[in-house]
Amino acid sequence: MTRKFVQAFSLVAALVLTSTTAIAGERLAAYMPRLDAPKAPTLECTDPRAQLHEAAKKAGVNVNPEETVTVSKDGLTFTGSSIAGFEQVPATALPGGVDFGFTYLDAPQAGIPAGYYKLRARAAAEDIQVGEYRGEVDVIDAAGKAVARLPATMQTVSTEVPNPLPFARTTVDAQFRQTNFMGGRPDQLTRYHHSLIIIYHCPNGTTIIIFIDYWDWY
Repeated sequence: MTRKFVQAFSLVAALVLTSTTAIAGERLAAYMPRLDAPKAPTLECTDPRAQLHEAAKKAGVNVNPEETVTVSKDGLTFTGSSIAGFEQVPATALPGGVDFGFTYLDAPQAGIPAGYYKLRARAAAEDIQVGEYRGEVDVIDAAGKAVARLPATMQTVSTEVPNPLPFARTTVDAQFRQTNFMGGRPDQLTRYHHSLIIIYHCPNGTTIIIFIDYWDWY
């Protein structure tokens, strides 16, 4: 079972490195219309991890503090941790929606106002399989409202929770990627496609890969 998890994580790396422009455009088109949401204050702390953990306690969310990452670039900030207990949730529960992450997210370019959110994964029952399939992640605010729906890729090596678990806790990784599209003439602007790729790798048998995409011009 451990070897399968290693192979699955290798697939995650390959996906991140080989995603094409066409696929990125399809993911961008998958965004649902943004819902109105109250503005939250900008994160003001020299230790965003500690502030995230405190916000999780106030929200009654039990996170894995050992698995917390923070990244910030070009006005987009992500600090995220995994929710304790997701390790025991099988892929077959995804059709009903499963909370797996708690995050501070400030992504105005993607229409997501600054705030603390739960991440809720979903996938169609007919799509769940051993292998790779499409899913989506709802960004849920403190009022239980989805402020955004993000495209995601699920990679499953076991539809049931392995016993014993191959590792103790869901790990979190996040990285930025930028692709440039040059204009055809010197007087044309250059178009930039930005992606924040967030990876939740869980011992329950499923890795969730989330994409936040946006464009700008220079």
